[in-house]
Amino acid sequence: MALNPEDPSGGFQHDTVMAFINEKMARHVKGPEFYLENTSLSWAEVEDKLRGILEDSELPSEAKEACAWGCLALGLRFAHKQRQLHTCRVQWLHNFCKLHKSAAQTLASNLRELTEQKEMERKEAAYHLRLTQAKLEEVQKERDLLRWKLFRAVRLPHSPVSRPVSSPQNLNRGRFHSQDGDRQ
Repeated sequence: MALNPEDPSGGFQHDTVMAFINEKMARHVKGPEFYLENTSLSWAEVEDKLRGILEDSELPSEAKEACAWGCLALGLRFAHKQRQLHTCRVQWLHNFCKLHKSAAQTLASNLRELTEQKEMERKEAAYHLRLTQAKLEEVQKERDLLRWKLFRAVRLPHSPVSRPVSSPQNLNRGRFHSQDGDRQ
C-alpha cells in the first residue's frame, strides 16, 4: 500500500478515496514504486518522469496507468504541501503586519512625545530669549544714561572749586547781593 492513511501530508481526507487510488496503483508493481520513489521530488520532475513512462512503448498499459494514478496521488500530496506552506506564509505575513503596525504605532507615539518635548524646549528657549532681550534693553538704557552723563560732564567747564548748585529757594529770594550789600 503506497498511500498511508496515517500520513497527514498525503492530502487525502477520505479513506475510501485512498483505498481506491491504492488499488489502482497496485495493479502493476511500478505504480507504488513510482509513488514512493518520487515523494521528495518537485512536481516538474515527477511530471517529466511520468512523461518518460508514458512515452515508453515497451511498458505495458497497466504499468502506465498505475504510474498515472501514483502521479495523481503525488499531485494531491504536492497541493497539500503547497496549501500548508501557503497557510504558514499567510500566518507569517499576518504576524509581520501586526509587528509593523505595532512598530508604526510606537514610532507615532515616540514622534508625538518628541514633538511635544521639542515644543516645550522651543517655548522655554523663547522665554529665555525674551528675558535676555529685556535684560539687554535694561543694560542699553543704563549705557545710554551713562553716556549722557559722561557727555554732560565733558561739555561743562571744569572748575577747581565746586560751585554751589542753585536751588529753587535761592532763586525765589530775589536778586543776589553784592559784597557791599547792594541789591542788584
